[in-house]
Amino acid sequence: MAEIHSLLGLVERILERIEDGTLREDFQEPIQRGSASGYVGVVREDEEHDSLLLVVRLGIMKVPTGAEEGFFGRLLGLNHEFQGRAAFSVREDGTVCLTAGRPVEDLDPGEIIDLILWTSEQADDYDDILLTEFGYEFQL
Repeated sequence: MAEIHSLLGLVERILERIEDGTLREDFQEPIQRGSASGYVGVVREDEEHDSLLLVVRLGIMKVPTGAEEGFFGRLLGLNHEFQGRAAFSVREDGTVCLTAGRPVEDLDPGEIIDLILWTSEQADDYDDILLTEFGYEFQL
């Protein structure tokens, strides 16, 4: 997986594809920051729109069994604290992810770096915090 030190190369590849019009839904590259890993990819906003979103998604942990109510309340509180920059979600397999996305149109290099770096930093910080609170047996 691409470590954060190769962030500049990833940003350059994304910018090149934006500039030459080849950034498509099939773009996806793995990233890792500390113990959090995931990907940077492009998705269509929805079926009604042609606009694309650059999405950063990193796995945090498994949903802790027996503490779901308190755990989900904690995630909702953290989502609120992120003020719309990112949100926790749960995949069908029970993996908790931190996700952030921005419209591809008009993204500049600084915004791409911020999106990837900030989101991956939060994921790496909060996997440790949440595992400490809810148990390391739920580590990915």
